[in-house]
Amino acid sequence: MSSKLWLIGGTALVVVLVIAAWGMARQTSKDNFCVTCHAYEKVSWDHGKHPEVGCIACHTKGVVRDKTAGMRKVFLTLTDQVDPHRDNLPSYKDKINDNCIACHFTEERLALMPFFKERHDEYRRHTPTCMGCHEAGHVIKLRDLRQPGVRLRI
Repeated sequence: MSSKLWLIGGTALVVVLVIAAWGMARQTSKDNFCVTCHAYEKVSWDHGKHPEVGCIACHTKGVVRDKTAGMRKVFLTLTDQVDPHRDNLPSYKDKINDNCIACHFTEERLALMPFFKERHDEYRRHTPTCMGCHEAGHVIKLRDLRQPGVRLRI
């Protein structure tokens, strides 16, 4: 086989793999994928203060890190080392805090409510994150109703 044919075949394979990886990353970044294992977290979120915000908005460190950690968790789940139904989601407090500030400290809001910023500047001197005073959005009592998952062995 000529080297030109190998180059074309190799390039086509890389393109197919990149498209497949992009599609899988997109599908696994949707709430309906997350809730296949984290149903109680989703219920607690839906009854919280921000039900319109998706899972990935707060629970992410970037696509590559998320998907690498996700593949590890799939392996641990399939080998019965982790029960995803009792697995705590990581809470990236720095990322979540940035999200809080991006939505709640907009120029428009601060112009309408200058006392909001003044009051929260004082609070932020005493706690490094918004979650020092506020829940992140999950209703903790609902989230903690989780039961161990049942896995059928075939």
